[in-house]
Amino acid sequence: MSIAESNRFSAAGAALGYLAQVEYALLIALQRLDTEDSLRLSLETVDDIAFEVEGQPQELWQTKHHVERQGSLGDACPDLWKTLHNWTETSDDRSACFLYSTATPKPGTAASLLGPGRSSEHVLAAREKLDVVARAAGNAASADYYTRYLALNDLQRTELLNRVVVLGAAATGERITEQLVATVRKTTVQQRRQPLVDRLRGWWHGRTMVHLTKVTRGEADWIDIREIEDQLHLIAQSLRDENLPLDYDNEREPTPDEVAGDDRVFVEQLQVILLHHERIRQAVYDHNRAFLQRSRWQREQLLAIGELDSYDRRLIEEWKRAFLPLEEPDGDDVVSDDEKRKFARTTYARLQERTLPEIRAEVRSGYIPLGSLHILADRLQIGWHPDWLNLLRHRIAEVQDVA
Repeated sequence: MSIAESNRFSAAGAALGYLAQVEYALLIALQRLDTEDSLRLSLETVDDIAFEVEGQPQELWQTKHHVERQGSLGDACPDLWKTLHNWTETSDDRSACFLYSTATPKPGTAASLLGPGRSSEHVLAAREKLDVVARAAGNAASADYYTRYLALNDLQRTELLNRVVVLGAAATGERITEQLVATVRKTTVQQRRQPLVDRLRGWWHGRTMVHLTKVTRGEADWIDIREIEDQLHLIAQSLRDENLPLDYDNEREPTPDEVAGDDRVFVEQLQVILLHHERIRQAVYDHNRAFLQRSRWQREQLLAIGELDSYDRRLIEEWKRAFLPLEEPDGDDVVSDDEKRKFARTTYARLQERTLPEIRAEVRSGYIPLGSLHILADRLQIGWHPDWLNLLRHRIAEVQDVA
């Protein structure tokens, strides 16, 4: 089956619409932060998106997402009529109703007359156009919508349309990010806005999953706009000059089987000193999180040039303070391998108990310095056994190839 044929059965467009709805809710909330402090929002309750104040729905939002801005907002448009029908059934005279669509209304259509800043004359003109369509009943698929609309008297139809605002040309899926970035311009400097939005979006998707799960169960649940504001400021604070965001605190721990099959150099370093297998598993966990975090900081250009190298030099200095011998060896002393391993385990434990430097003053991770030491051990820049370089000579070529 060709891609074109398989796409006939695809629900990708519908899935994209649902994802866009979730992102639109975040976008609208961020745009309201400067003017609102007591709004709460919900998804898939009385409407696609609903905003309420003091328990009363204040705004109902219908979102219509079309790929590449396809779709129509003409006078007989099913999107428009289905939306009006929904609001006829669910809204009251205290609720403003917003149709948020990627389509752009053509001049002179009812939708164009119901845009922001319209006059009462525009509303009446829009009603007349919709009345004509409903009475003609040209689209059989919308017959029930027309019947319900015409069941309202002239005053009720006008009152309904007075509360309707059509917002066309909404961002399509791939452009929502640009608009989200634009909403956080006051929060942080340019190079940190995308990382901020990425993290805020990650939190938002998790929060809406919890919210929608409760809604599905029939539980009352709202997302307070202050939750979004608090999370925005928390992430922005992590992106300050003296701080960095930490994204892997809750990364999945490696299983014992995964660690048993791990043949990386830093793992062998710990096996050489006969460290307990659970200690090795914790070391793998620290290494993996530190590696992911350092890579992400670099990818997002959150680090100054040379900052990681400088940090690694500080950690090597800490390693030297713990592991370099305290006295010159006596030529007559013979230290057994068991004694060397015991010394290595004891010193390793002491190093773990030290307050190791974080990469920046306000970073509070714990796993970044410990994991970074294992990154250095993986490069054979440091070791735990006194004879670590000799014992791991067979890995040197491998490390040099990676470097």
